[in-house]
Amino acid sequence: MIALASVSMLALSFVLIDWAQGGNPESVAGVVAANADGSVLAAAVSPQAAVVCTGKHALCDFSRDCKVSGNTANCACWSVDEQHIVFPSKIQDLEVKRMTQAVCTDAHPCAVDQAPVCVAIKTGKYTVNNVKYPWVSTYSYRGWCDNWQPVGCSTGPWADCMAAPCTETARPTDPERPLTCQCPMENSPFVGSNGTCLSDKPGTVISTIPLATWDFRNNKFRIYLPGYEYVQGACGILESDLR
Repeated sequence: MIALASVSMLALSFVLIDWAQGGNPESVAGVVAANADGSVLAAAVSPQAAVVCTGKHALCDFSRDCKVSGNTANCACWSVDEQHIVFPSKIQDLEVKRMTQAVCTDAHPCAVDQAPVCVAIKTGKYTVNNVKYPWVSTYSYRGWCDNWQPVGCSTGPWADCMAAPCTETARPTDPERPLTCQCPMENSPFVGSNGTCLSDKPGTVISTIPLATWDFRNNKFRIYLPGYEYVQGACGILESDLR
């Protein structure tokens, strides 16, 4: 069993290296150990809920004027170069999603920049509907302390920008937000930011998260977000907790 597991991990490593260097291997989900008779030795594993990458990405967390176009909201977003978080379940590049969920599991979580989606974002290989996108919207904490101020909002339209594909805007209305991200529309209870549920302009929506992901009683996320515990402390008032 140990030998089979070792062979499987070695094969997986070669696939990731080949893919990162521009190859076109089969889905990494198919690289598994096998029994002596050739049958597949399956293992029940859960994909890692969130992976951490570094580098350039689009930040749409506090966009409040996303223009609705059918089932999509076009959000003007910031371009940020720092550590960021991706939810594998939201990845729109289906091949990258399969690879990431196969490689990054609860049993064997990926460290920073080890996830295939991190490679795809860094190298511009993130592909949606046969189009490669140079920018991808992910989650990071830039501006979080000043702009979060969450409030609970009843069912309504909002933009879910996690892992949405993005392009550079030729003549952005707001130079600080030079990217346009194509975010799927949702219609459900959500978390408002900056103390309001309202968007900035008629015909627009805000980029946010589902209501169930924030614990208002304890003032924290219900989902796992790497690094949040440090950000929460950094945003706090400088005072002792001992009384």
